[in-house]
Amino acid sequence: MHEGEHMNRRKLLAGIASLALCAWQPAVAQDKAYLLGVISYGASAQMIASEYEGLTTYLSKTLKRSVRIEGARDFTTFAERAKAKRYHMMFVAPSAVLDANRSAGYLPVAKIPGLLSVAFMAPTKSNIAFPEDMKGKRIGFTGRDAMITKLAFAELQKMGVKEPEKYFSSIAYYNDADGVLAGMQMNLIDVGVANSGLFNVWTNKGENMNLIHTGKGVPHLTFGVRSDLPESERRAITEALLKANQDKGAQEFLRFSNFPGFEPARLADYDELAKMLNIK
Repeated sequence: MHEGEHMNRRKLLAGIASLALCAWQPAVAQDKAYLLGVISYGASAQMIASEYEGLTTYLSKTLKRSVRIEGARDFTTFAERAKAKRYHMMFVAPSAVLDANRSAGYLPVAKIPGLLSVAFMAPTKSNIAFPEDMKGKRIGFTGRDAMITKLAFAELQKMGVKEPEKYFSSIAYYNDADGVLAGMQMNLIDVGVANSGLFNVWTNKGENMNLIHTGKGVPHLTFGVRSDLPESERRAITEALLKANQDKGAQEFLRFSNFPGFEPARLADYDELAKMLNIK
């Protein structure tokens, strides 16, 4: 076979390969995984995948499409990715879903029953028991952009603390609530701020603490989806979540997280939270 025949043969093979690729691409697009966004607070990709495995496996099986999880280290990073519509779905604090709704049209479809609220607490030995006792003390929060931190600052404003940086002797921020607990244990801060449910968890584990003040309850962790997904897909995701507590794998995830399951959510459920945090 001389050079011209070699060239013609290569062209023919390239053409066949190109046609095969074109025929194959729609199937790949159809099978592309859903990306589920969460806030990981610095946990590794492996840890996040392991923590959510029961839920993602259940959703993949039920939706007949792979669900892959991705963690963002903080609320700001998550908001940037949501604005770019990186995620097909999200499971995060309700403020993050509201932000994503305003920036990119995500819609809440399900949430954990019950309410989240901010709590100010202090080790019993600190003798800090009332809000006025916090003046001049060292206070510690989770991330600057975390919902609980924003709720805390809104609560301080209601309590008449207009300039927290002057009211407290120091303000510290930690990656997560575990950092706040460690800060109190190591006497790095006098007052810790976290989700009020953690006060019960920590005291049940033997921590001696005073609950100084709690804020008003807001909707719990929320599952949102992109509004430009077909309605049939949004409905399938919602129905799968509402039945998650009937699946063994999803039950393990819910039990590990101490969640009872999911209940329906709609945008109007978050109107008061949007006002509290001035999310427009």
